Amino acid sequence: MPSLLDDYLDKLRTVVNLDCGSYDPEGLNAVSRYFQIWFAEAGFQVEAVNLDERTGTAMLATNKPHAAHYDLLLSGHLDTVFERGTAQARPFRLEGQKAYGPGVADMKNGCLQILFALKSLSKELLDKLAIVVILNPDEEIGSPYSHAFIDEYAQRSTYALVFESQEQPGLFTAQRKGIAHLDLFMHGVGAHAGFCPELGRSAITAMAHAILSVNALATDSVTVNFGVIKGGLVANAIPAECSARIDVRFWELSEWEEFFTGFKALCKKGFLADVTAEFKLLVLIPPMVKTQGQEQLKALLSQAAQEVGLTPAYQNSGGVSDGNHISQVGTPVLDSLGPLGGGCHTEGEWLDIGSVESSIQLLCRFIELLAKAS
Repeated sequence: MPSLLDDYLDKLRTVVNLDCGSYDPEGLNAVSRYFQIWFAEAGFQVEAVNLDERTGTAMLATNKPHAAHYDLLLSGHLDTVFERGTAQARPFRLEGQKAYGPGVADMKNGCLQILFALKSLSKELLDKLAIVVILNPDEEIGSPYSHAFIDEYAQRSTYALVFESQEQPGLFTAQRKGIAHLDLFMHGVGAHAGFCPELGRSAITAMAHAILSVNALATDSVTVNFGVIKGGLVANAIPAECSARIDVRFWELSEWEEFFTGFKALCKKGFLADVTAEFKLLVLIPPMVKTQGQEQLKALLSQAAQEVGLTPAYQNSGGVSDGNHISQVGTPVLDSLGPLGGGCHTEGEWLDIGSVESSIQLLCRFIELLAKAS
């Protein structure tokens, strides 16, 4: 009979070797089906949830399908940032104490941690609690199709835990920055760069001014990054068009509102004579904030961590997860409970195999303490 770790790694290999980008319904549905089967085998009531035809199905699993209230929401995501063909190009592999492959740490590892912890606990203990598990297919693009569904269950839950990878053993995430993505467009006047440059109005030059002006709106709490710039066709023409995608991150919604007010004023004023500026707000995800009850949740998690040999600590992160919108409905939530991993969104993404069993033990002990406290 395979050991817990062997079984875990076998299942991890299965789901990592399936392409499942956020806009790949076929791949996402395949991964979702595996988890539906595994959670059903663990004795949970399972449902495939259709959210939008542009993405795959979410998986909902619970031991109390008719509960009006849940003691615990366990949240993970099935999607990756990688294009179709990535799994075939660099499939799951083991090298020493590390596993590699697309999604191995972001976050198939955490989804399987939930499964294996719940499988490890007795029915008698689980019957003392109402637990709901949601694995969504669109977290990597901001959960546009699933956040309302997740939040409906979060509002009915005492606590929530999110299973992004730990960066260090025992280091959990208590707060996360919010994020906004903006597209900025410059509409200038095209002209020949040699014969009549005076007739042109460079959209790229206007964007250069915008980069400096918008970056000046950054503060110690608000970061601004022009991550993508597109403009011009050839070197010997004054470019009529230029666009940029901007990433803005902030700890408080009020900080975003102050930035956005300044940004809109700059765009209205313009950045270069005879060049029109316009923008489109693409994404706005509020921050993951401290809520009433989070300290009690921390106390339970810290006790569980100490009892399995971890030294608990809590950080604030600039990254975004489903914990952001869960916190916004008032549910106490903590993140980064997954096994130790890193290199996410890169070819070098890795999972520390040695952290798997202790992470499963951590969640088991937390649930045991929660049942005792209930």
